[in-house]
Amino acid sequence: MLLDFTVANYCCYAEEVTLDLTRRSLKTLTPRGGSSWREQTWRVAAIFGANASGKSTLLDALDCLHHAIGGQRDILHQPFSLDRNHAVQPSRFTVGFTHEDERYSYSVEAHRWGISREELWAAGQRWRKVFVRTQGPEDDKPTIEAGATLKGATTEVGRITTPKDLFLAVALRYEHAALAPIARSLRAMRFIHHSDEERSSRLRWGMSRLAESPEQWTGIANSIAQAADLGIVGLELEEQEVPQEMLELLRRLPWSEDEEAEVPAEVLKELQRHLVLHHRGADGKDYRLASSQQSQGTLTWLATVGPAMDALRLGQVLCIDELDASLHPTLTATLVDMFKDPDLNTRGAQIVFTTHDTALLDNSPVQLLEAGEVWMTEKSPFGASELFSLADFSSNRKGTNKQRRYLAGAFGAIPRVDTSSLRRYLSTPAGAK
Repeated sequence: MLLDFTVANYCCYAEEVTLDLTRRSLKTLTPRGGSSWREQTWRVAAIFGANASGKSTLLDALDCLHHAIGGQRDILHQPFSLDRNHAVQPSRFTVGFTHEDERYSYSVEAHRWGISREELWAAGQRWRKVFVRTQGPEDDKPTIEAGATLKGATTEVGRITTPKDLFLAVALRYEHAALAPIARSLRAMRFIHHSDEERSSRLRWGMSRLAESPEQWTGIANSIAQAADLGIVGLELEEQEVPQEMLELLRRLPWSEDEEAEVPAEVLKELQRHLVLHHRGADGKDYRLASSQQSQGTLTWLATVGPAMDALRLGQVLCIDELDASLHPTLTATLVDMFKDPDLNTRGAQIVFTTHDTALLDNSPVQLLEAGEVWMTEKSPFGASELFSLADFSSNRKGTNKQRRYLAGAFGAIPRVDTSSLRRYLSTPAGAK
């Protein structure tokens, strides 16, 4: 479960900003009085703001840390570039999360040359050190200070950790007894970016689930398709032979040094799978249509709700950039409500997303988002992004029309549009200088 995420000196974020998913009623390090983490955290974090205000970059920063824990190097130091001072400073990240119902805080400082500091703390009555890693630019190996209760091959993992590696990433790779399970919990996140390539990848992911576990996923897939009123009554996976011409082209690719090597079996399997959707015609009969014959909105729904269902089933964090891309506002609201519905979300899954869909702020007929679930990004006059919560506004009373006030500029985070230069250009006769 994600509790909070803090980033500083990363791309457009010059100074420290924090996305906080804990409720303000949580006054202690851990829930008290029989309360649970699920009750003390938000299931939803919706991030609004003008174009180029930093919405996507906030998710990119979390995704970047996610990949670094997975073992990628040289990706964390991306300093704010609009002044010289920040260029030589570290990019900083801190993420609060839970593992087996225990609270943890993990932080990293990354320079161009590598990782200068990395810490993991656990919360009880007070914060308890799990490990602290420090390193200078001239050091070959990090210094690891292990907490008193840390069990596992800590010294051995420290020995093979380079300046470019996260210690936690190496611990995950080599299955450190205590740290690997914690790292896996921290990486229990899924990121969705709305590009054609990403959407195709998610559809292939769904098809592989259908192929590998048809008993489990066929019912889920049909429910997803039918829920959105897209005219789909069912779907199925069909396998077709790969055309000979395509096989010839594939064989020319460098799969291995052996010129006679065959195309890998998993690649062939993926190419053979085709998604077929059943539509009900005016005559009452079912018609089979390929995915290539579907609208962008239909494909986006199928490619987004599949991972959402998986996140709900596993209690994971789903991060979506531009949730409303190609989706009707009703479908966007439906997807968000799935995470807020305790009957559907029984494992504490969370959704963090960016959007321009201000209809989500409306309170008619019912209020979907509470103030603590709404975040906004805005650029300062110096080009640095800022992040703030709607709950910070004292004028935000229950029942207030948040959509109308946001569009009226009451909270900021909207574009300042000036068309005067466009008007001058369009009023100039063609060919005139």
